[in-house]
Amino acid sequence: MNKVDLTRKTKAELLKIAQRLGLRGISTLKKPELVERVQKAQLSRSGQVQKASTGISGVARRVADAVKRRAIRKRDEAEAAKARKTPLMRATRPLAGSRVAPLPVAEQPVSVSPLEEISAHKFDVSPSAAQPKQAFVEEHLGELPEAYGTGRLFLTARDPNWLYAYWDLTGKQMADYRSQSSDGRLLLRVYEKNHPDPIQELTLQHDARNWYVPVNKAATTYHAELGFWKHDGTFQTIGRSREAMTPSATVSPDTTACFTTIPIDISFRELLGIVRGHMNEGETLANALHRLQRAGFKFPFKVGIDLGPWTSEQAAELQSILGGDVLRRIQMGSFEISEWLRRRLEEQMGSAMFSAFSPAGASWSGAPQKGFWFAVNAELILYGATEPGAKVTVDGKPVELRNDGTFSFHFAFPDGRYCLPAVAVSPSGDDTRAIDLTFERESRAKGDVGHVKQPGHLRAPKVA
Repeated sequence: MNKVDLTRKTKAELLKIAQRLGLRGISTLKKPELVERVQKAQLSRSGQVQKASTGISGVARRVADAVKRRAIRKRDEAEAAKARKTPLMRATRPLAGSRVAPLPVAEQPVSVSPLEEISAHKFDVSPSAAQPKQAFVEEHLGELPEAYGTGRLFLTARDPNWLYAYWDLTGKQMADYRSQSSDGRLLLRVYEKNHPDPIQELTLQHDARNWYVPVNKAATTYHAELGFWKHDGTFQTIGRSREAMTPSATVSPDTTACFTTIPIDISFRELLGIVRGHMNEGETLANALHRLQRAGFKFPFKVGIDLGPWTSEQAAELQSILGGDVLRRIQMGSFEISEWLRRRLEEQMGSAMFSAFSPAGASWSGAPQKGFWFAVNAELILYGATEPGAKVTVDGKPVELRNDGTFSFHFAFPDGRYCLPAVAVSPSGDDTRAIDLTFERESRAKGDVGHVKQPGHLRAPKVA
């Protein structure tokens, strides 16, 4: 197979050929390098085969010589054994008139047994056959394809305000669908349950294989469609996802907690054997253990740990870390709560003040007071996305990008008119994009309305 034929093959096919040739360390090679390695291996193997074919006669001669030497050695051993059994004949003077020649003394040949020969050479130093070295064999199962081409569309909820969509289409399939589209683009349409019209219609980039979709309703069911507009004005659907429900933005009102003791010195099989006869239909092992332990069932291990009474100092410490009762009333995402906990621990805030940011941009703080009361405040959240690796500044301050290029920035937002300049510089530094965002807040209160204190790390944007 010449180089042109190898170049026409895919990388997966080249990897299979390389495996058959016994090549190692090839999984990280690029296609041109892989072609060179395969071609060299094929040329080397063809040369070895030719050399082996031309040397067959030499091998046959060596085998024949070995067989001949073995036959001669056996014949000499047989003659030596026969000579040991034949009596010696000495030469005598011939009788008068006789023409019989004198018989010489038969000389006994020196015979060496195979065991004696081996023993005689057991101390000779000679190179032994090289032992095969243990070599690492790379197991290459092939590279995963970019897609399987099933055409299926998947939709899931990331948090109460974001959906994540992913479609299984190969590059060729996406190119074919774009060629049938009236504008050369694919669309992602998001529907809310029991609504005939899409709430969003997103135009996708050519190389996009997934998309994050912001939604403004928590605890709501959605589904999505992937397709394109045809030249006749109709919408062609490529794939339709199953329904996905965004989680609730509030903490569950069920505050009950179930505790059970699971011993570490008893295997799961033994523990299941103890409880199996007392489990209800469809009941899990943990729930069955909890129910039986509360009922006083006698187990072959100690149940419960005596921690003593819950002291007021422990309650105050927990309140200083978690923010007290207000934790059950706020809404936040996993990213925001982790960032909030990190900041709280760094700042060592000991009061019951709590501030966290939700994906929807709401932040609530303050502890409940006695009687009827009302407190309101606002924060400004700027969010967006750009190419990963770019540099972004908001209000002159660098913003750290996430792995997918998204970012968010929080500001205090008192009454007034403010301007927020945002600048993005490409990873190569040769392109710059900028935008100036202007915001205005004017609060008008009716009655006694207080302000919730905001965290000290938040600063207000520049006054416009």
